[in-house]
Amino acid sequence: MQRKTICSIFLSSSLFVCVGLFGQDKSYFKLSGSYLTNSVYNGRKDSTILPYIIPSITYYDKSGFNIGTSIYYLNSANAQRVDLVSIDADYDFKIANQVNGSIYASKYFYNANSTSVRGDSKGTLGGSISYENNIISVSGDASVLFSDKSDFLFTPSVYHTFNFGDENNAWAIAPTITANIGTLNYYKQYFQNIDKKRRRVLPQLVQFKNADGVLLLDYELSLPITYDGKGWGLYITPTYAIPQSPIQVTTPGGNIFRTEKLENSFYAEFGLYVTF
Repeated sequence: MQRKTICSIFLSSSLFVCVGLFGQDKSYFKLSGSYLTNSVYNGRKDSTILPYIIPSITYYDKSGFNIGTSIYYLNSANAQRVDLVSIDADYDFKIANQVNGSIYASKYFYNANSTSVRGDSKGTLGGSISYENNIISVSGDASVLFSDKSDFLFTPSVYHTFNFGDENNAWAIAPTITANIGTLNYYKQYFQNIDKKRRRVLPQLVQFKNADGVLLLDYELSLPITYDGKGWGLYITPTYAIPQSPIQVTTPGGNIFRTEKLENSFYAEFGLYVTF
């Protein structure tokens, strides 16, 4: 029977805890479709809700390598368009008994009009390590987000996985607590460009305070639930993000600083997949 493990993957708007498979005896393709209720990244989000319909296809090699692509179709009240195409690859491997690792990379192709807080980024590169046991499991992820000025992110997580059923009728529930710690260059770039994207005006000079260095960005509570059947499965990942470290921003073109109002966010991703 294939062994299930929890792995930390940072390829979407926030920490996404997924169920990965190690030791599979054959290679396969996975075709999936999901719905993300809002784009939230490290507790930050746009002033408008950005829901996505996300079709994906991924090839999983029995060696532990996988590669795939996802299309993020924005389906909001204000816009309907392809907002992002992502090409993702990672390699999952076993380090020791109960210790697993992953190395991953993604290339992003954002629509020029995207108002996602991460909409000016070009890709990410990172790795994670996890230690799992029957009581409390822990993982740590370190990554670089590439844009005009790159960002560094460290994400520790604590979780416990409850498994039910057998190989062809398997449920997993993994209550998870996560912290995101890193820099905010991508967020400053978002503030610089958002007026141009919304109103087609020249970018305004915006100044910042308390936005430099390594900061605690948010805490996240999530409850990934997955079902793996024979050749198909489904999942839901509800997440509650509690942003930290508000920055101060000037009004566009002005010199009056205001402290941003950070709001807690609840969002979820629902998905269904088939393998072949």
